[in-house]
Amino acid sequence: MMTQSPVSTFQHIVDLFKTSRTYYLVLVDNQGDYAYINDYFLDKYAGFYKDKASRPSSAALHPDDHDLAYQTSLKCLANPEQCFQVTLRKLNGKGGYIITHWDFKANVLADGSIDGFVGVGYDITDFESRQDHISFLTSTLRDVAYKQSHLLRRPLANIMGLVDILDASEMDDAGKLIIQMLKQSCTELNQEFNSFLIKDGSQMVGGYQEVD
Repeated sequence: MMTQSPVSTFQHIVDLFKTSRTYYLVLVDNQGDYAYINDYFLDKYAGFYKDKASRPSSAALHPDDHDLAYQTSLKCLANPEQCFQVTLRKLNGKGGYIITHWDFKANVLADGSIDGFVGVGYDITDFESRQDHISFLTSTLRDVAYKQSHLLRRPLANIMGLVDILDASEMDDAGKLIIQMLKQSCTELNQEFNSFLIKDGSQMVGGYQEVD
């Protein structure tokens, strides 16, 4: 059930985040239920919490993250003066999930007792997807670079070596002219190849080469 007394202890935070459309604000009581959730959180997870008599914080939480959330609450309880960060997956009600990042801190009352945990969170699903996409591009481009180096460049080098052998052998003027044409074509092809050679994946993903 919604309770009023714990909310009043962080009313100034409520005033800051009540109408936010970017940040979630929640207060989890000592039983693991939401004693307070701001409008943005309620709208985003209405299927789990709207018009419900009780609001267990685990209802919209990915099952694999339950223990992580519990361990975070224990850290807050043991270190009430500290803030703890955690990334949690929230079910979207459509078979998928939303990745959220949170800062949690114990809700310490005036008498020094702990009445739940205050959490401020926001979605990072797009960021994580972007990072995954960059990692995929990096891996793919490095694979292309390997194929360029080993599957394309090697045959060209072999051809150039054979042309050099032929050039050193005895043959008539017509044959030598053909050899010179082959050498020129190989040289031009090698120059063109070098102009678009991808040395590694980071060459194409710029400042994101650290993501791998």
